[in-house]
Amino acid sequence: MEVITTIQEIVEPIFKKSIEVYGKEAQSRQAMEECAELIQAINKCLRYPNKEECKNNLIEEICDVEIMLFQLKEMFGITNDAVESYKLLKAKREKERLEKL
Repeated sequence: MEVITTIQEIVEPIFKKSIEVYGKEAQSRQAMEECAELIQAINKCLRYPNKEECKNNLIEEICDVEIMLFQLKEMFGITNDAVESYKLLKAKREKERLEKL
């Protein structure tokens, strides 16, 4: 029987260990830094839409932020279900706004 391993099964234990090693405050600050880097990457992609380098950097920064979002949920005891519930609420609000346009 072949064991199928998902990316989550590989990476989640590593990033949980990062929380243990560096601590909640350091990783929370790292999350803020990664969000700032994502903002810069988005801005560069808007300024230079045809540069592949900008797109690659944007992909990397999205990855970094997604990792930090995982860690924030772990550190603050936030479930994926809780996040998905808010996403659904926000989608309903956005749908209403779009219908008014």
